[in-house]
Amino acid sequence: MQPTRRRMIATMTGAVAAALSARPLSAHSLAGQMTPQPRPSPNAPANQNVPAGLDGADIPVNNGQHVIAPATWMEIKSDAQKLFDMAADFKAQVDRTNLAATLPLPLLQEAHRIEKLAKHIQSRMKS
Repeated sequence: MQPTRRRMIATMTGAVAAALSARPLSAHSLAGQMTPQPRPSPNAPANQNVPAGLDGADIPVNNGQHVIAPATWMEIKSDAQKLFDMAADFKAQVDRTNLAATLPLPLLQEAHRIEKLAKHIQSRMKS
């Protein structure tokens, strides 16, 4: 009896299935089934208790206390005095101005300058 195409295909399919099922599981076939492991971000801070952006800040430390250079501290003090004087002048201008009318542009500009100086002082204290 001569084999037909159908019988030959069925026999080959069975042989291939038997060979694949008898093959032991390799590390390569298991790698596709493993779940990926999380990796830490390179941008994550080394210490989770440090505020954002301050991990590794270049602030010198002396016996656990942060040290600010004397020249920087003198600049901060003079800027703080200037900020105080600007704020006092601004308050005097606001007291003299009738705020029921339109808000004068020079007051807005002065408030902007005060805010800019305050941010400058804050950035100097952080560095």
